Amino acid sequence: MLCGSTQLWPQPTGPVSLGSRAVTFNHQQLELETAVHEPARSLLQQSFMAFNSNVISLVQNKDYVEQSSDVKRFVVKVNIAQPDVVKLKLDTSEGYSLVVKPREDEIVANITAKTFFGARHGLETLSQLIWWDEYERSGMLKVLKGASIQDNPIFAYRGIMVDTARNYMSVESIRRVLDGMAANKLNVFHWHITDSQSFPLVLHRVPQLAKNGAYGPDMIYTPEDVRALVEFARIRGIRVVLEMDTPAHAGNGWTWGPQEGLGELAVCVNERPWSLYCGEPPCGQLNPENPNVYDILEKVYKDLLELSDENELFHLGGDEVNLECWAQHLQKTTTLMNYTDLHDLWGEFTLKALKRLDAANNGNRVPVVIMWSSNLSKRPYVYKYLDKKNVVVQSWGASQWPDTPDLIADGYRVIISHVDAWYLDCGFGRWRETGEAACDPYRPWQTVYNHRPWQQLHLNKKQILGGEACLWSEQFDEGSLDTRLWPRAAAFAERVWSDPQLDTTTFTIQEDVYTRLNTHRDRLISRGLGAEALWPIWCVQNPGMCL
Repeated sequence: MLCGSTQLWPQPTGPVSLGSRAVTFNHQQLELETAVHEPARSLLQQSFMAFNSNVISLVQNKDYVEQSSDVKRFVVKVNIAQPDVVKLKLDTSEGYSLVVKPREDEIVANITAKTFFGARHGLETLSQLIWWDEYERSGMLKVLKGASIQDNPIFAYRGIMVDTARNYMSVESIRRVLDGMAANKLNVFHWHITDSQSFPLVLHRVPQLAKNGAYGPDMIYTPEDVRALVEFARIRGIRVVLEMDTPAHAGNGWTWGPQEGLGELAVCVNERPWSLYCGEPPCGQLNPENPNVYDILEKVYKDLLELSDENELFHLGGDEVNLECWAQHLQKTTTLMNYTDLHDLWGEFTLKALKRLDAANNGNRVPVVIMWSSNLSKRPYVYKYLDKKNVVVQSWGASQWPDTPDLIADGYRVIISHVDAWYLDCGFGRWRETGEAACDPYRPWQTVYNHRPWQQLHLNKKQILGGEACLWSEQFDEGSLDTRLWPRAAAFAERVWSDPQLDTTTFTIQEDVYTRLNTHRDRLISRGLGAEALWPIWCVQNPGMCL
């Protein structure tokens, strides 16, 4: 902590000056001093408790508090200029300044921020100036004696997407994802909560979906579970976006229409051979010509808006629609004759869904509706069906594909999730014998870190809300959730927080990045996350000799 460069992750964007001396303290001396008013005050107090837990997680010898330390008090003073801002928006200030100074027999950390969210990031940075020194007596906590840091993220949207529909993940494991995100100043948890395989989300207005679609009664998320996770996330500076993909990726969970007199809500469900009707088994797509589908969507959207307490961002899905599925189904009806191109049926479905989203949001338009890139987000359909004023496209195709530059050229805002760099589920071989079942190779942390598409593709940064690293769960469950995410998602986090310069001729990464990321990986481990190793311990003990 006292040699080499800063051990902060992600690297701050503003000036950083760190002292070269440290003082010992114990966690019982930590005190929060603040005159911040409600509603930010309660959030700040809970955030300070999370900070405390992070500090305590470093302690390796419980009796250390009996030792005398260099200071009597460690005071954390927090000043927030806008205490009424307690919901994160794309234009919310997340910047902060942190100054650590000794004062008589105390150490004082001053955190100043416009909003709670900036102050929370300041607490995270402060926790990274603290470490456990096992050589000091029988082990002591230490903090830098002097520090001054200014910091503010480059991108407003810094997301992680986790899919809990292919394989179920417990609430506890999702909490660990949020803890890891907080440690890396990531701020959007995009929860891909349902798919054609399962529908684990219990919705108050449409309970039939989970009843018919969950893998089992113990593999569900109740409204209480979701609300508690949303609050847990907010304390850590994270907003939660719940995605129920439509019209494709909807099968199991949607089969109860006929028995309730509502007709077929989904078509091609579990249809075989699956490769004709969907991208992966099992198939299933909503039935675009059944008016009851739209009534149900409106109820679902109302529940999702209420559960996520999110009224700026909404993810509509729109991924991988298979037109052959609809063509086969619609042969039995007259609808097919009305379309020379079924993309128009898909476009009309999308417009109806958007209308129902407005209705579910008390007649108000959701300012930012996110949709996966697809044929519908390509010319000429994109102009016809997606309004650039409020639709943002999550561009997931490979970075060499024209999707992202075309969207930006056409005036759309994007969130970047390029499959060749930021898909963290790739590289584990195939999970079935037919179809394209693997997006190999594995994306190591260096590939994740070196992906800087706005520079490499000369894109207009103003139209890029940010990026999102994606983790689809066909080939893992919570047993390997941590290792799939960390530390690769931390490498992604620094790219979208401070966007450090890259050597584009050689793409070599400086030693400083390796050592900082390894220090940060140790932090994640101390906080209970199973982050993968970056290199042998020998390299940590012998700086400069492994690269």
